[in-house]
Amino acid sequence: MSRIASRDPASVPLTARVSRSDLLWVANTAHGPAAHWHARPRGGEPDHDHLASPEGARRYLADHGVPIPDEPADAVALGELGIVRAMVERLVVLDDDPWTDAGRALLTTGDYALDSEGRIASTEAGWRGLSRDLLLPLVGLVADHVVLRRCGNPACRLLFEDGSRNRARRWCDTTGCGNRDRVGRARGRRQGAPQRASAAPARSM
Repeated sequence: MSRIASRDPASVPLTARVSRSDLLWVANTAHGPAAHWHARPRGGEPDHDHLASPEGARRYLADHGVPIPDEPADAVALGELGIVRAMVERLVVLDDDPWTDAGRALLTTGDYALDSEGRIASTEAGWRGLSRDLLLPLVGLVADHVVLRRCGNPACRLLFEDGSRNRARRWCDTTGCGNRDRVGRARGRRQGAPQRASAAPARSM
């Protein structure tokens, strides 16, 4: 019999219903007080955890374009989003092994199918479906060996995908935290620069 094609298992590319950006904004629901655009935190201001309340989670995710359900999140939904968040944080440190027992339990309890637009998506509705949809871009991050970084501003600490050529990106946003760092260093140089001696007064004749 003629061999007309490879007998290796087929690799089928599928598109998820949610994006990597959606996943990272869920991961960024915990961050420093300077992580909000134009935020100027005062010393001692605590970190923010937007999964601490249903309304806080809903507002933060909606503000960042995550496709959230219409109904309010309950304690179970917030807990599942926290599981997803913890796995993305692990991926920053462990590179290719984000999976926790709780995360595997989410995956094994999820059923997936193609939706009306040909995307692979959870068959669950609401927040339960969202938490399982978020596992698909997480799988993609691992498979594609995507490099995740934490913002170099210790008062921010947002996670971002480092797509720079040399994998040396430091800031979540160059016009936000990056600009604050440049301004701070410039002010430090000016304050530390030696003062010029004033000109000697002219002698009266």
